[in-house]
Order: sequence, then C-alpha cells, then structure tokens
Amino acid sequence: MVKILKATLEDALTLLQIQKEAFLVYSEKYGDFDSNPYHMDLHRMEFNIKYRFGQYYKIIDEENNQIVGGIFCFELDEQPIMKIAQFYFKKEYQHLGYGTFVLKELFAKNPDVHKWYVDTIMQEEYNVQFYKHMGFIEIDSEEEHEGLTFVTLMKNN
Repeated sequence: MVKILKATLEDALTLLQIQKEAFLVYSEKYGDFDSNPYHMDLHRMEFNIKYRFGQYYKIIDEENNQIVGGIFCFELDEQPIMKIAQFYFKKEYQHLGYGTFVLKELFAKNPDVHKWYVDTIMQEEYNVQFYKHMGFIEIDSEEEHEGLTFVTLMKNN
C-alpha cells in the first residue's frame, strides 16, 4: 500500500527525478512543450514544495518506505478551489489503483475545497478516463499543437 506525506525540501531531488521519469514519455510522444513537467528544474521543484498556497505530497510505498511518486496542488484565486498541477508515479506503480487511493486521500485532507481542477492530455485516454472515474467532468480543451490537446476537467465536492 502507499501513503501520502507532506513533501520537504530534502525530498525535492528524489521527487524531481521521479517526475522527470514519469513525464519523459510525453516529451518523447508529443514533442517538446513548455508545460511538460519533464522540463522542471530543482529550483522550481523546491519552490513548489515551499509554495504557501500549495500542497506537495510525496507518495510513499509503505513496504519499503521509498518515495514512489508525488502530487502537487495549489489554490486558485477563489478559495476554496484547488488545481492539481502534477500527479505522477514511478512506472512500476502506475495502473495499480494507487492513483485512486491518493486522490481520495487528497480530497479527505481538504474537506473545505468545493471545486477541483486538473489539466491532462486529451490523447491520453487512460488519464482522461481516470479523472472521469474520480468524478471529474470535461469543461474545456485547448490545442497546444497538432496531435497534442489539453483538456481541463473539474470536480465539484
């Protein structure tokens, strides 16, 4: 099983390495695009971990006490509305149900948040269906370039 704990600056490099590994596939598949978390540097990761309007959690495998992923969300202009900005796992932890558990934990830690947003790649049907399964609905889409469209999803609590 996994658990989520607040990330610390000491976790930044490990989280960055896992994030780069998780998002490399999108860089290779869709070409270079600015919003790909693969391009994040250590300074930005540290900023996100410290961001006072955000929450950065490390995802821990309880069996070996290793970081296996991360999730970062932040408040939008109106409280209580949050946006999930990055959500990722090591490859061997993907598609095993951990994502559902982590999102449920995130929602439980934020009972006052009444609206959640997330952007994902429309062409990545598994990701889109995952968020829909979690209660999100599509509200917008925007083409980044030919073959790459982002979809914005929203969930009301």
